[in-house]
Amino acid sequence: MLKQALTLENDAEVLRTGKESVYSIQLNAAKSTTEGKLYIDSLFNNWGTNTANFLTEYSEKTLNPELKEYAAERGRKLNTRHQVTEYIQTFFSGISLGSIMVLIALGLGIVYGLAGVINMAHGEFMMIGAYTTFCMQSLFIGILGIKSDLFFWISLPVSFIVAGIFGFIIERLIVRHLYSRPLESLLATWGVSLVLVQLARTIFGDLTAVKTPSVLSGGWEAIPHLVLPYNRLFIIGLTLITLLGVYYMLFRSRTGLRIRAVTQNRSMSSCLGVETRKVDALTFFIGSGLAGMAGCAITLIGNVVPDMGQTYIVDSFLVVVSGGVGKLAGTILSGLSIGILTKALELPFEAVFGKVFILAVIILFLQFKPKGLFPDKGRSAED
Repeated sequence: MLKQALTLENDAEVLRTGKESVYSIQLNAAKSTTEGKLYIDSLFNNWGTNTANFLTEYSEKTLNPELKEYAAERGRKLNTRHQVTEYIQTFFSGISLGSIMVLIALGLGIVYGLAGVINMAHGEFMMIGAYTTFCMQSLFIGILGIKSDLFFWISLPVSFIVAGIFGFIIERLIVRHLYSRPLESLLATWGVSLVLVQLARTIFGDLTAVKTPSVLSGGWEAIPHLVLPYNRLFIIGLTLITLLGVYYMLFRSRTGLRIRAVTQNRSMSSCLGVETRKVDALTFFIGSGLAGMAGCAITLIGNVVPDMGQTYIVDSFLVVVSGGVGKLAGTILSGLSIGILTKALELPFEAVFGKVFILAVIILFLQFKPKGLFPDKGRSAED
């Protein structure tokens, strides 16, 4: 009856578990060594969730010395497979987390490198992007009655624009007076951060959620017991596309040329006719917009809360500082490294101890490389 039921099953995990039960029963009823090895191989190739434990237990209780050795050896191999699968899953989770950090830190690095502003409100621009996505969901599904995933795909550029506009306004009103004054900019933007958090809490409440598009639900089973979620694969892909766009903008366009010129030497750029005020405003718009788009992406893996930006702001600064301020390659390498290290430390330690360890490693690293992985070469004309 179980065999007949399995012929109608389409779910891979359920099918694997069902076959495991069938092969286990057949192995216990095996009448010869050859037949027993055949069912052990069937269990091994099926690789069910509890196969390794079952083979280990079987090897301990069977009286057949050949089957005892064979089952134990197959059980050890499956345990090794499980460990390798866990390592791959941890690595993928680290890449996914690192991609989120890179996406958030991109804009922060550009702004910090250009203006020397420690923008503590950068995480709140990410929060604005997330709430923009929630508002688009409410507009499409609640008001217009369009029950489709279209709202999310439209939210990506809209969250960039909305967060960018907020960043532009804050730059015009507050930040433009604080360039190259890190302490004052830190305090001012921290105040802006608190205002934005309380404003979001007043308008939206403490907890909202965004529906994951159906195409991004579920995951791809690369190998048995290794499922790569579609939403995290999408975030990695979005980060790659964004990196290519930022690279083209910075190194293949006149706008990027102006941004890099102002970053390297503001006064000389101004003397050569570059409108540094416009460059500042544009850079803040782009940096804030990138954070907003990151917020839209983060709605795929978590709830939307007013203080969600504060969860990522410290990690973003760690990525920027350890990678090298304004260095695209450094941001990528540092973000992915911190993401992988964070996930790797979550297995043996608690998340809090993992964070403390990572912070200690970065502090130690900065003792030897104070300007990050990719420091500027040569000396500034202002030195």
